Amino acid sequence: MAKALMIPDIYSKLTDQADEELRNLGAFLKRFAHPIEELASMLGPFSSLLSQAAFSATKILERAEGQATNQMQNLLISQEGLQTPDEIYNNNAGVRDILDPFQLARWAFLTFLVSGMPWELKNKDDMGTKLLRAILSNGWLTNLFRDHMLNYQTTITEILKRGKDKGKAKKIAEVKKWEEVALNLAANTRKNKRLMLALLLEDYSTLFEDQQILIGPRILMILTLLAHATSEINWLVVHQNGVRKKKENESSLYTGQETITILYYLTKMRDLIKNNECIIKAYFIEALKLEDTKDVEEMLEQLDLSKEDSSLVKKVLDNIQKIELTENEDGVKVENPIHRYDMGRVITALSSQTQSSSSPMQMSPKLTRQLEIICMHIQLLQDPIKISRRISNLSFLYFYRDTFEDYFDHLFQMPYSLSYSIAFPMICQDFTSALNRICPEEYDVLISETHGLANSFLDKMAEKTIEQIETYCNEYTLLAKDLVPSKVARIFSEREQEYKKKSETSESENVELEDQEVKKKRRKTIVHPSTLRKNLFESKIENVTIGMKELLKAFYSRNSITIASYKFFPEAFFLEKLTDKITEKIKGFVHFPIIPSQILLNLSSYHTALLHIDPGLDISTLVKEVMYDLRANDDIVTHTYLTKYKETLFTALGSQHCYYNESMSCFMAMTPKMETQSDMIELLTSPDEMEALSAIFGIEGLSWLTSQIGENITTSVAKLLHIVKDNSNLLNEPRDKDDTWKHLANIPEFILTAIDIGKKVSLVKLLDQGHENVTKNRVEYLSGVIDMMVNSEMSNLLGVPDTIEKIASAMGSNQAGIEIERNDGGSSQLLVSMVSTLLPFLANLATSRFFPTSTGNNFVLLDVHQNSLNSLADAVMYITSSSSTLDYQQLVRNALSLPLESHKNSMGAIVLAHSIISAGGKNDIPYCVFQSALFQSAMLQSSIDKKDLHSGTIVHELNSRKITKLFKK
Repeated sequence: MAKALMIPDIYSKLTDQADEELRNLGAFLKRFAHPIEELASMLGPFSSLLSQAAFSATKILERAEGQATNQMQNLLISQEGLQTPDEIYNNNAGVRDILDPFQLARWAFLTFLVSGMPWELKNKDDMGTKLLRAILSNGWLTNLFRDHMLNYQTTITEILKRGKDKGKAKKIAEVKKWEEVALNLAANTRKNKRLMLALLLEDYSTLFEDQQILIGPRILMILTLLAHATSEINWLVVHQNGVRKKKENESSLYTGQETITILYYLTKMRDLIKNNECIIKAYFIEALKLEDTKDVEEMLEQLDLSKEDSSLVKKVLDNIQKIELTENEDGVKVENPIHRYDMGRVITALSSQTQSSSSPMQMSPKLTRQLEIICMHIQLLQDPIKISRRISNLSFLYFYRDTFEDYFDHLFQMPYSLSYSIAFPMICQDFTSALNRICPEEYDVLISETHGLANSFLDKMAEKTIEQIETYCNEYTLLAKDLVPSKVARIFSEREQEYKKKSETSESENVELEDQEVKKKRRKTIVHPSTLRKNLFESKIENVTIGMKELLKAFYSRNSITIASYKFFPEAFFLEKLTDKITEKIKGFVHFPIIPSQILLNLSSYHTALLHIDPGLDISTLVKEVMYDLRANDDIVTHTYLTKYKETLFTALGSQHCYYNESMSCFMAMTPKMETQSDMIELLTSPDEMEALSAIFGIEGLSWLTSQIGENITTSVAKLLHIVKDNSNLLNEPRDKDDTWKHLANIPEFILTAIDIGKKVSLVKLLDQGHENVTKNRVEYLSGVIDMMVNSEMSNLLGVPDTIEKIASAMGSNQAGIEIERNDGGSSQLLVSMVSTLLPFLANLATSRFFPTSTGNNFVLLDVHQNSLNSLADAVMYITSSSSTLDYQQLVRNALSLPLESHKNSMGAIVLAHSIISAGGKNDIPYCVFQSALFQSAMLQSSIDKKDLHSGTIVHELNSRKITKLFKK
């Protein structure tokens, strides 16, 4: 108050002028420096009326102290009792039970103060003493306005000290006794009361959720529980933020699970009223027309009412019979002709005394109670949601936000109750009711802070849920990895080998012992768990499942939360966080050198784990959308991985010991002696890895990868054709000599470049084949239709339409990513001529031998030339594929004229020529003879060739001094 008195003086000194309104404010503040005494003086003429109003709260407060205990006793009543309305089943129940005891105590105390505090300690039946005892023995603090505290005992003690009451010393001593009682009750009774209220709200919420028809008959009990639960939370929050009286009593003010349970089921009970509004209204209409009016009519018949009072009551009762419930397109509508003031007029008229007798209300307390019930039913009929929210208004929590947030943080220490977290953003809906029309400047601040608070609650709930899901998925992935064949196969193989060895040694034993031995061996093949399970919820995945399921339940318990016309959708918060986490997780998986199949396995395990969680979302669609977005918009992740993947493949393909095996649809690494050996290139280019690559990166990633490879191939093709054009003059001359190849330029570079092109073309084929396999597995019917359109006779004659070609390209039906500028027929013919001229030279290379199969014990089908010379044929076939009028006669002639014994690898050269010619589709007589007779002879000769293998590489041989001397400058 002293600070407030300084405001007018400060303003006058700053502005050098005296404002009239500030002068009035200064006079007001000085006058009410001691507000209670001033108000008592002002309201002196009404002190008797005010004191009676305060005294009337005594019985309500005394009854409120045992309300939770009484409700607990009635908790297990019979089914008949549950269906009976509270006002009928319990004659003592009434509208006064739905009053908030904490707020009622505050208003009664303040009214008592301004009425002059009429109380005497000597009189045991003194109403003032009873009122103060009921208030001061149940607490020591109240929130006077918002977060402004008022201490009951201190306030009344100071007033007594300033007063002239002769017995003030005894009264102050009595106040201290009441304070001690309040402290002891706080330690022993308050927590038990909260536990009872939590149990009542939880049990009744479960009951009414299953039996909604009982909400109407038990509405009085529901509103009573809501009022007392709100009162208890208000008491706890105020006393937690006030000065602590005794350390030994602090434990009674600690936040426990019962507090969180009250908050959750309080909001759930209000939602039950909202969701069953139509049922409740239908019940009220029936109750008003039957039991309520019938009881009133019977009571009025026993009373001698005036004509005017009888007419007024009859009019209201007749209007009650006219209440109807109609249903239209907008929903259920109540046709109620009774004005909200009509019942007030009836109660006022029946409460008025006459000259000859008391008022009808005084003569019949049951009538008073029944009229109050009717009035309550009419108000609930108009808007039951509004009434329930007004009775259980938790807007005071806005002014104790730190405590409210502490409650929320405390909740996360209770994994079994994490679903209660949705109550906190729902309670934020009450905060806007703290606004006042005369203070519009507070609107933006309060609404903004409320929005921020609700947003922070939902954000933290979503983050905590994602943490739990992350832990669950990690644990699930670890368990899934234990079932990977690479781990299971080793254990199985060891046990199986052990079993076979012991089976061989046991053949000589008796038949009876053999059966027992077999059983023992079978037991040994079983992999026993590393740890024995004893109790439930011992493992990490089980413990995290509890909290995770509770949090997921919270997000789907409420569709939306409205705060000042702004809607929050809890599911949207969770969906956003989950999408971000899935994106982050997938990006974490896509990290080289992790191979595509391992990435796909991790994705599959993660996807399966999310499906097992069943968070209420279409996880499969969500994961697909994240994958689509990653492929289309996140070039850093996809391109970085594919670039490293491509560079690794290119490095491996550059090796002379890396071969493309068409029969196995992969590249293989061979020793210099053409024996198989294990290498990463075989795994990276296997069909499974190609299909996994397609499944992960889709057509977008494969198109980008093949385009990158295509650019490299295009550059190499240009380089190759440049060498061909440099030798065009020599190639266009008549060739009568067999040593023409000696005059060609850059032959080693030509051969090595062609081999490199062929390998990369084969790599693109593997990528396309993998993508096509994935497409067929997913859309087999559509894949068949596209294949029929592309390969039909009509398409062969007229070409494939552009739209179909694009679809076919996306489905892997052709080399989707390579867009190489096709060459004219002249360049292709020169290339064929170049190869034809070089055929004798290739046949004379020691490192170009053809191998149908690998050497060694465990041989595999190869059909390759040593040092991948067969890739030269693949390069020629790819470059000349667009030319339909090529002449292969010289190639056939040179192949037929190769001496089979003088050259080192004539058979290999013949096979090479056959590969090129067969791709050209030549079917006339010379080509048929070449393909049937000579090719078969070459293949047979290669399979039985026992010559010693030259273990060198083609690079070393081409760069050797011997080869260099052969070429003439």
